[in-house]
Amino acid sequence: MNDREYFMTTSLSYQLKAARRELADFRSGEACRKLREGYEGIIREQDLTIKKLQKERDDFSFSRKEITRQWMEVVEDVQKESEKEVEKLKKTIAELLDIIISLKNRNAELDEKRKKALKDYYGMAAALEEAQGLIVKLTAQVNHNYENSSLPSSKCIDRKKITNNREKSGKKPGAQPGHAHHPRKPLEPDRIVEIKTEERFKDTSRYVPTGGTVTRQVIGIAVVPVVTQYQAEEFYDKKKGRKVHSAFPAGAADDVNYEESMKAVLFLLNSRCNVSLEKTARFVSDITDGALRPSTGMISGLCREFSLKSRAEQDSLFKALLDAPVMHVDGTAARVNGSNRHVIVCSNGRATMYFARESKGHAAVRGTPVEVFGGILIHDHEATFYSYGSDHQECMVHIERYLRDSMENEKGLTWNRQMLELIQEMIHENNLAPAEGIAEEKIAEFEARYDAIVQTATKEYADNPPSEYYRDGYNLYLRMAEYRHNHLLFLSNPLVAPDNNLCERKARVLKGKINQAISLRSLEHLADFCDCLSVLDHFATENEANLYRSVKCIFKRQKPARPKPEKSESAGTGAA
Repeated sequence: MNDREYFMTTSLSYQLKAARRELADFRSGEACRKLREGYEGIIREQDLTIKKLQKERDDFSFSRKEITRQWMEVVEDVQKESEKEVEKLKKTIAELLDIIISLKNRNAELDEKRKKALKDYYGMAAALEEAQGLIVKLTAQVNHNYENSSLPSSKCIDRKKITNNREKSGKKPGAQPGHAHHPRKPLEPDRIVEIKTEERFKDTSRYVPTGGTVTRQVIGIAVVPVVTQYQAEEFYDKKKGRKVHSAFPAGAADDVNYEESMKAVLFLLNSRCNVSLEKTARFVSDITDGALRPSTGMISGLCREFSLKSRAEQDSLFKALLDAPVMHVDGTAARVNGSNRHVIVCSNGRATMYFARESKGHAAVRGTPVEVFGGILIHDHEATFYSYGSDHQECMVHIERYLRDSMENEKGLTWNRQMLELIQEMIHENNLAPAEGIAEEKIAEFEARYDAIVQTATKEYADNPPSEYYRDGYNLYLRMAEYRHNHLLFLSNPLVAPDNNLCERKARVLKGKINQAISLRSLEHLADFCDCLSVLDHFATENEANLYRSVKCIFKRQKPARPKPEKSESAGTGAA
């Protein structure tokens, strides 16, 4: 047996002896007694503790009851106070509820008033905005004059006087000392009146005859009818049973006929000088002491006769317009039987023609040189004309007027003033340019400035959108951006004028007649008058032509057969 086993055996032996001893105690009851005594001691300690705790509990219970009684009294007092406060608060709440209901009703009334006031405000704001826009529109219309629109200066009552920029010399008007005298041209006298020598010149000691004479002519005019009477012997035709005579010459078909000199005077007074039919007849009657009394119907018919007899000149003018590389074209209104009709004016400076039409559009162009013209057209932005010709130049004078109108009604913008200054500079440069035209570098500079101003307009209208009531400036900007080439064509082509003033001047002749006549009787009469204006303008353009003699030669011609009316919307010359 080793040490470990020895120690284990020894330990187990001791434990066995202790267990046997404990078992013997239990068997003898000694152990139980000791345990009971221990437990009883513990129980007595616990009973003492319990009694002590019970006493403490009884003491605490008394205190708690007292505290509870006192607390209940406090609670009752607080509850009574609380009930009083609650009643008071209920009363206050009821009053507040009444106030709230009253305030809600008042708020509803105020809300209705606010909504009504807001509605009225928006209505007044919309009306104010509309009124302001209408004021802008009406102001723009009132400010329209011959300087900022197409309105003629004759229609502007309060037009300002054109200023004279020359420096005043302080001299009286008329002939100036030292200048060559320009006397009236003397004529061959019809009669000579000898002035009787005064008695004082018979004093030979003082006055000596020089052998010369001093003449003074008094020139007058006398209008007397020159009547040529044709006579032919009359015969009776027994076979046919009627009277016959030899044929009279052309122009003597009626019992009394007017010769071409008489027709020329009447025609020029009415058609060229714009004297009314009644005044023309009265004037001729007065200056002939009542010997001649032409009827207004006869004077009115001269326009048709002149138109028919001058077809050759009209055809020549039509061809002259087509042969030119550049042609001005414009349209104007004419009153016919109380309705507006349209007149197209074509001119190249050397030739001018007028064409009467029912209305505007492509139907009006039919039969005019514009329809078959192959060169450059200068016009006032008439959309119809863009369908004809090889290229187009817009009238820059009209653009200047529209820019001035934009400046007056869009004062917050700058592009309009810049563009106006540029156009004036370009026209001035064009007027001073040599025959070969403006230099290419200058043209490039003008085009770059033009594009920059258009960009400025784009930005300004983006920041300040155009008004609903005034869009003329904005529309002009769009037009100048889209038709850039047609605004700048005159810079690169020396043959092209920068304006359409030529047609404007030619149209004034027609407007003078329209203003005098107020309203023509028929479109055919207007067409005949347009034919007459075309030929009269041709005669007046020729420097050496005598207008009266030229017109008299036309009336001397044989009257052609009356053409059949064409079934078309157009009226007037069919020279094409």
